[in-house]
Amino acid sequence: MTDIMRIIESSNETNANIKFEITPEDLRGFAEELINRAVNEVAAVASEERNDHLLTKEEAKSLLGVCDSTLWHWQRRGYLVPIKIGTRVKYRESDVNRVLGKKNDISFLMGIKPSNFG
Repeated sequence: MTDIMRIIESSNETNANIKFEITPEDLRGFAEELINRAVNEVAAVASEERNDHLLTKEEAKSLLGVCDSTLWHWQRRGYLVPIKIGTRVKYRESDVNRVLGKKNDISFLMGIKPSNFG
């Protein structure tokens, strides 16, 4: 089935149109491979998120040295997006640390979203 993926990927690079004649068994195998790949990618992301400590809004504000309105502005700009669990607002510790690393950047302080941010 990886041959089919290789053909599809190479056709994307050359903008070529291709047609396939595939047996039902090959199509089923290809679909299963795609599903397994997606499941593995989602599982990896979920595992990574489970290991990330969640901070309360107060903890995030304290670590970052900012107020509620700054967190709100950063959320709107996509700098620091909270996770809502019911009515509670939490922040990933890794996201807070990423923002802490960017706080010394002059473009960050001026509210300009750098292209490599996020």
